[in-house]
Amino acid sequence: MSDFNIDIKDVLEGLLKFETKSKIALELYGDTAAKKLEAEAKKNASWEDRTGQSRQTIQGGTQQNGDNIDIYVAGNTEYFPYLELCNDKKYAILQPTVNKLSPKILKGMDNLLGK
Repeated sequence: MSDFNIDIKDVLEGLLKFETKSKIALELYGDTAAKKLEAEAKKNASWEDRTGQSRQTIQGGTQQNGDNIDIYVAGNTEYFPYLELCNDKKYAILQPTVNKLSPKILKGMDNLLGK
């Protein structure tokens, strides 16, 4: 009987390259999605600007969390929690923006991953 040997070195190298490319693609996609969240929130904030600070400080971004990439949108003024949570959430913009765009972002992620 003859011996059958397989060298999986090329397979392992290919998997490592795929993992690296996938991480880079997901990071870029996450950055793009975060900027869309930011733009949407700034555009659709329903309050009347007095100083313009709240709208200007809305920021979308990503954060590496182990193997995960967290995509976020945040308001960066002291009184932003009041805009989001008080007055029966009449002036809330962050959570409504996340709720509106999340399905599109997740669908894009599925398309990126080929699911």
